Amino acid sequence: MLVLFCIAVTMTSNKLTTVALLLFSCQQQLNVAQAFLPSWLPGVVPTSPDLNQYTAEVTSSTFDCRLNIGLPGHGAVFPINDFQFRLCRGAGTDEERVALPGSDGPRPHLSSGPHRISTLTEGSYISMDGAQVVPLMRGAWELIWRADSQCGFLICGFNLERDVRRNENGAVLPKGNIYVTFPVWTKNGLEDEQKIKKNVEAKYKQCENEVEDQLKKYNEESNLLKKAMHFRNAVQADVDKDNLSAHLREDVPNNDDVMEIGPCLQLVKTGTIWAKMGSFQSNTHTLLGSAVVRSSDGMPV
Repeated sequence: MLVLFCIAVTMTSNKLTTVALLLFSCQQQLNVAQAFLPSWLPGVVPTSPDLNQYTAEVTSSTFDCRLNIGLPGHGAVFPINDFQFRLCRGAGTDEERVALPGSDGPRPHLSSGPHRISTLTEGSYISMDGAQVVPLMRGAWELIWRADSQCGFLICGFNLERDVRRNENGAVLPKGNIYVTFPVWTKNGLEDEQKIKKNVEAKYKQCENEVEDQLKKYNEESNLLKKAMHFRNAVQADVDKDNLSAHLREDVPNNDDVMEIGPCLQLVKTGTIWAKMGSFQSNTHTLLGSAVVRSSDGMPV
């Protein structure tokens, strides 16, 4: 009887092991298959579980922005000042808002969904004919945030019914849908990334100093053997510096570059202005300039 019991236990254990291996194999196959699926399919690029919380935090925020139209080195840049708007809750109808790259694009599951923008003061610029108002209409906003990311994006969209330019040969804000994008960081995430950035920058500076020091010793040394050693050390330090350059994290802002936008969030005060022609299924867009938040909720930043 004892032998039969041991045999039964062994058979049961083997079956459980087989089932576990089959489940593991299926999971691995799903993971491999997922890697070849289009990235726009829901679940392939997962959404942050905190997206609803982050959306609630930014709702009702008020911004005073300067829109700098044009790119440095590509002609004159002209500013549109005193453009003030509020992020409201609720989508409205499709006719009342512009299309948004997240909600109306290939990955709507990453978006908070579209919400209304209330324009408080229309932006304006100065031309030879005096102050000119820029009527940006049908405003809408969304927050996009991927899972396991410390940073998301606040995207504000508007519609312009006519081209805007300050002079004949200057930069143009073209008619159509215009978008302004600001990176948004979690406070804890930004602190962690800033520590990593600071550490890498310190190592990069150390390599720079080492290159200069070894080259100085190389030039001062008369012994050929020692001269070669200093040259080798300079080359190695330069290689180390190049390897670190890919990890300098210029995308991580300093504290002076961000402002609080909620209990857990900080918004980068400088964003990009761009236009999109055609469908959001393609990644092509036109960079038009930059946007700078000068105050939030009536307070200078």
